[in-house]
Parts: sequence; C-alpha cells; structure tokens
Amino acid sequence: MSQSQNPIRVMLIDDYQLLRAGLVKLIQEEQGMEVVAQADCVEEALLQLQSTPVDIVLMHLKQPGLGGIEVTQRLIVEHPELRIIVMIPLGLGVLPSRMLRAGASGYITPCVPIAEMLWTIHLVHSGQRYISPRITSKLEKITAPEPRTSPFDALSERELQVALMLIDSQKVNLISEKLSLSRKTVYSYRYRIFDKLQLSSDVELTILAVKHGLSDASSLVSSS
Repeated sequence: MSQSQNPIRVMLIDDYQLLRAGLVKLIQEEQGMEVVAQADCVEEALLQLQSTPVDIVLMHLKQPGLGGIEVTQRLIVEHPELRIIVMIPLGLGVLPSRMLRAGASGYITPCVPIAEMLWTIHLVHSGQRYISPRITSKLEKITAPEPRTSPFDALSERELQVALMLIDSQKVNLISEKLSLSRKTVYSYRYRIFDKLQLSSDVELTILAVKHGLSDASSLVSSS
C-alpha cells in the first residue's frame, strides 16, 4: 500500500475499552492511518464529529443508545463524505441486511483477520464497498424477494430499534429520552412489537431474540 499524503482518519465506536485499545494499536501501526477519535457509544460519537474531521467510522453493530441502523442513516445525512464500516457478529438475523439498506460501506466480523480489517479500511476509503465473505451468504437473500426467516423481519426500523433497547433491559423512560419520543409513543411501539411478534412481555421478547440470534443468553438474566 503506497503512502498517502493525508492519513486516513478513523473513529472507533465500541463500548469495550480493551477492544478499542487493541484496535487503536493495530490501526496506528498501519502506514497511512491514524485513530483521531474514540467513543463508548454513538451519542458521544455524534458529538465528537461536530468538531473532529473523520474519514472512516469503525463501529460495532450493537451499541447502547441509538440503534446502529438509525445512527448510520444520520451519519450519512449529516456527513455525506463519511464512510462507515460495521463489525457484525455472525448470526444476527435481520440486522445485517437492515444495515446494508441504511448505507454502511463495509461489513466485517469481529473475528476477521487483522490484515483483512486494515485492507477493508483502505478499500472503503477509496470509495468501494466491502462485505466479508463470512457475511455475504447472510445477505444474499436481500437481492430477491426475501422469505421471512425471522419474526423480527416484520418490524419497521423504528420498531426494531425500540425492540433492541427493550431487549437490552432499557426502561421506557430511558428509551423515551434517548429517542426524543413521548412515553406514550414508546408504549405504542412496544404494543405494536408485542402484537406483531405475538408476545406478552419483555421476557418473552428477550427469549425470542436469543432464539433468533439478536441477543445472547446473558440477556435473560437482566430481563428476569
């Protein structure tokens, strides 16, 4: 890779500080790249982007607060020149295809080889799109009328966002505050989610999410 006059400016968004520290070291050692910003959550990242020029955002798909889908859409609208690479754990059902529609430019798994991650950053910065081969098979169905493989496919983007926050054990008051919605509106979304998925409680929602790969079994502890 030839040296660039201006290094690629990377922002990392992940709530695991140890993981971020490892990524910082790897990226800083790569010729033509530098980490210019880090954030624990997407809300913090949005604030930093107001004053810090960034070329590439590398973020984990499941972040606390605003959902990854909405964040990607907002970033593209507010910063059209920004390129977003999402780290997507395998087996997240509907979420990867929703992120593709939202406009992210790169898709890799957290267990991707280091060389592939760095190459993805270079490739996406050049204006190309990259999807890890381990994820491609999960996304092939979106090019044709896609069969419903998960009950969560029935949810709108906002309903899915609220559902993920409920699965994350976030209370209605907190969801209302983070999404700038009234409590009544959040309850309305919650009712529609339960109706579409034929559920009656947050615990049942979490169990269904674990079954379809949108959460892990540890979520059941905090939801019980």
